[in-house]
Amino acid sequence: MLEDLIQLHQAGRLDEAENGYRQLLAENPENAEALHLLGILRAQRGDLPEAYELVRRAGELAPDNAACQHTLGEMYLSEGRLDEAQQAYDQARQLNPNLASAHAGLGQVAMLRGDVDAAEGHFRVALRADENDVQALTGLGNVAQARGDSARALQLLTQAAGLAPGDALIQTSYARAMLDEGMLDFAGRALDNALAAKPDYPLAQALRGDLHVRKEDFAAAQPVFESLLARGEQIAAARTGLGDIARAQGRHDEAVAQYDEALGVQPDLHHVAVRRADSLARSGRVAQAIDDLRWYVASHPDSVKAHIGLAQLLTQTARYDEAIEVWSAAETRWPGDINVKAQHALTLDRAGRSDEALAKAEAAASSPRPAIAILRARGALLSGDPAAAVQRLLRMDESRFEAKSPRLARRRQRMLGLAYDGLEQWQAALDAFMQAQRMVPPRLPDLPSLDEGTEAALYQLADEPRLAETRGLAPILLCGLPGSGVAQVAALLADQPGWFVRRERFEAVPDFISAPFDSRLEHPLDQAALAVLARRYRRPLERAQVPETTQVVDWLPVLDARVVPAVRRALPGVRLVIVAREPQDMLVDWLAFGWSQDYSMPDPLTGARWMRLAAAHLDLAAQMLPVFRADPDALLATGGGSARRQLGESLGLGEMAWGPLARGARRGRGGLPVCFTAGHAAHYREVLSEAFAALEG
Repeated sequence: MLEDLIQLHQAGRLDEAENGYRQLLAENPENAEALHLLGILRAQRGDLPEAYELVRRAGELAPDNAACQHTLGEMYLSEGRLDEAQQAYDQARQLNPNLASAHAGLGQVAMLRGDVDAAEGHFRVALRADENDVQALTGLGNVAQARGDSARALQLLTQAAGLAPGDALIQTSYARAMLDEGMLDFAGRALDNALAAKPDYPLAQALRGDLHVRKEDFAAAQPVFESLLARGEQIAAARTGLGDIARAQGRHDEAVAQYDEALGVQPDLHHVAVRRADSLARSGRVAQAIDDLRWYVASHPDSVKAHIGLAQLLTQTARYDEAIEVWSAAETRWPGDINVKAQHALTLDRAGRSDEALAKAEAAASSPRPAIAILRARGALLSGDPAAAVQRLLRMDESRFEAKSPRLARRRQRMLGLAYDGLEQWQAALDAFMQAQRMVPPRLPDLPSLDEGTEAALYQLADEPRLAETRGLAPILLCGLPGSGVAQVAALLADQPGWFVRRERFEAVPDFISAPFDSRLEHPLDQAALAVLARRYRRPLERAQVPETTQVVDWLPVLDARVVPAVRRALPGVRLVIVAREPQDMLVDWLAFGWSQDYSMPDPLTGARWMRLAAAHLDLAAQMLPVFRADPDALLATGGGSARRQLGESLGLGEMAWGPLARGARRGRGGLPVCFTAGHAAHYREVLSEAFAALEG
C-alpha cells in the first residue's frame, strides 16, 4: 500500500496521498516511513510546523535513517536557517557517507555563506557519488558563475536542466547562466519552465525582470521589481533591477541610490558594486567611482568581478599602469582564469606595451574573446608568419562578433586581407578587404563633375576682390585622397612647434567649406558676405581657444573646388598642401586600410571613379591657390630631410621638426603598417584591372 501512496504523491495527487498516509499512521503511529513522507508532503503544502514535527518524529523512530536528517536539512535551508541546516546535513552524511544529496546540501549552505571553495568541494563529492545528481551539477554551475566562468556554468547547468526540466530552482539557475551569456530567448524559456512549476518563485520573477531590462523593455520590468519590494522578497535583486533601469535611462544619481540600497541588504553583490561605480563614472564622478571600487576590492578580495570592474574602469580612463597592476594582482589570485589573462593582454596592448601584450595573449590563447584571436594574429603577422595569422583568424567564432562593435569585425577582415597579402594570394586579400569595406553602408562625399564652363566661372569668381579686413594667420589647407597618406603628413605638421592641426572636420559644426555646397557661393560676394564667411570659419577655432597668432593646418578630407573662390577671397593668403601618391597605390591602400570616418566604397570600380573625380577637384583648387604637392613616402622616410626642407620652405619654415608624431606615423596598432610600400599596387593589377583602367582614364 505504501508504494501505491508514493506513486500518488509523485504524481501530484496530494489529497489522496495525504489521506493514505494518515490512514496508515492511524493504524500504526510509529510507521517512520509514513511519518517521513507525510512530513515531506506537508512541507510541500507550506505547513512547515507540522512538517518539522512529523520528520523529527520519524528520525527519532529511525535514528539510522539518513533520509530523515536530509529532509530536515532541506526544510531548514528553505527558511534560511543555515546553522540548523548544516547540522542536519552533517548528521545525514555521517549516517550515510555516500548520500550525494547530503553533500549537495552542505554545498548549498557553503554557497549561501559565501564560501565558494568549500561549496565546490561538497558538490564534487556529491557528483562522485552520483554523476547525475542535479543539485551537485547545479551547485557546480553556480560556483562557476561566481568565479566568472560563464561558459563552464552554462555547460553544467544545461546538463542539470535536462535532468530536471520541472525543477524551478534548477531551471532558474539555468536561466541565470544563459542571461550571463547573453542568450536571452533561451533564458526566457527556462524562466517559463521555472514559473510554470512554481508561479510564485521570487528568484525566477526577479530574473524575469532582469530579462526585461536586458531587452530594454523597462515598462515590463518596473512592475516586476516593485511587486517584489511590496512583498518583501528578493529585495536586493529588486533594488538592483530598479538601479539598472535608472542607469540605462541615464538617471545615474537614482541608480547609485538603488544600488546602495541593494548593497545594504546584501553587501557581497559584486556586480552591483561594479555597476554602481559605472554610474558614478558616467555622471562625472570618476575619481569617486575608482576610489569606491578600490575600497570594495579591498573589502572583498575574493571577488574576481570587482577586480575586473576596477581594472576596466582604470583602462577606460587611460590609467593603464594602475589597471595593469590590478590585472596582475587578479592573475596572481586566479591564475587559471582565462578571462583575466585575456583582458590583461588587451590592456597591455592599449597601453602600447605590445610585446608584453602578445606574450600574454599567447597565454590566453584559449579565450573566446575575438580581440585575443586578432591580437594573436597580429603577432603572427609581425613575426613574418601570415599563414598562422590566417589560421587564427579563420578559426574565430563569428557569432562572437554579434554583440561587439562592428569595428572589431572590420579589423579582423582587414587583418585577414593583410595576411593573405603576405601569402601573395591577391584575390583572397582583395575579397577580405572588400568584405571589411562592406561592413559599413557605402557612402562617398558627393562631388559634381567639372566642365569647362564651370571651371571658367570659378576662375572668374576667384579673381574678385578679397576681404579687406582680416584677422589672424591665413590657414593652410591640407588635402589628400583616401589612401594618399595624408594622415601621416598631418602628423608631421602637428610636430611643428606652435602649429595647430584641425582634425575634427567630420564632427564639427560645418562652416562654408565643409557644409553641403551653398549655391550662393556661385555668385560674387560683397565684403560683408565675405566677413560673415570668415567669422564662421574662425568661430570653432575660437571655441578651441586657438590664438590668432597660431598657424592653423586645416585637414580637409574632401575639397569641393566650387568653394575655393570663396576660400581664397574670405581667407586671404590661404595655402594648399595636396598629399598624393600613385593613384593605384592610393586605391589599394584605401581598400586595405580604410578611410576617415569609415567612408567606404561599394566596389573598387566605383571607388576608382570617385577618386578620379576628387582628384580633378584638387587639381582645379591647385590652379586657384598657392600649392605644394607632398609625397608622404619621401617626407616620412628616415632620409627624407631634403623633402621636408622643401615643404618647410614652402610653408615659411626654415626647417621641419622631425618629432614623435611623424616618427610613429607609419605604424598603426601594435606596430602593423598603415599603408603599403610604394609600388605595392602592381601586385593587384590583374585582380583590379577594371578599377585601375578607370583611374588612368
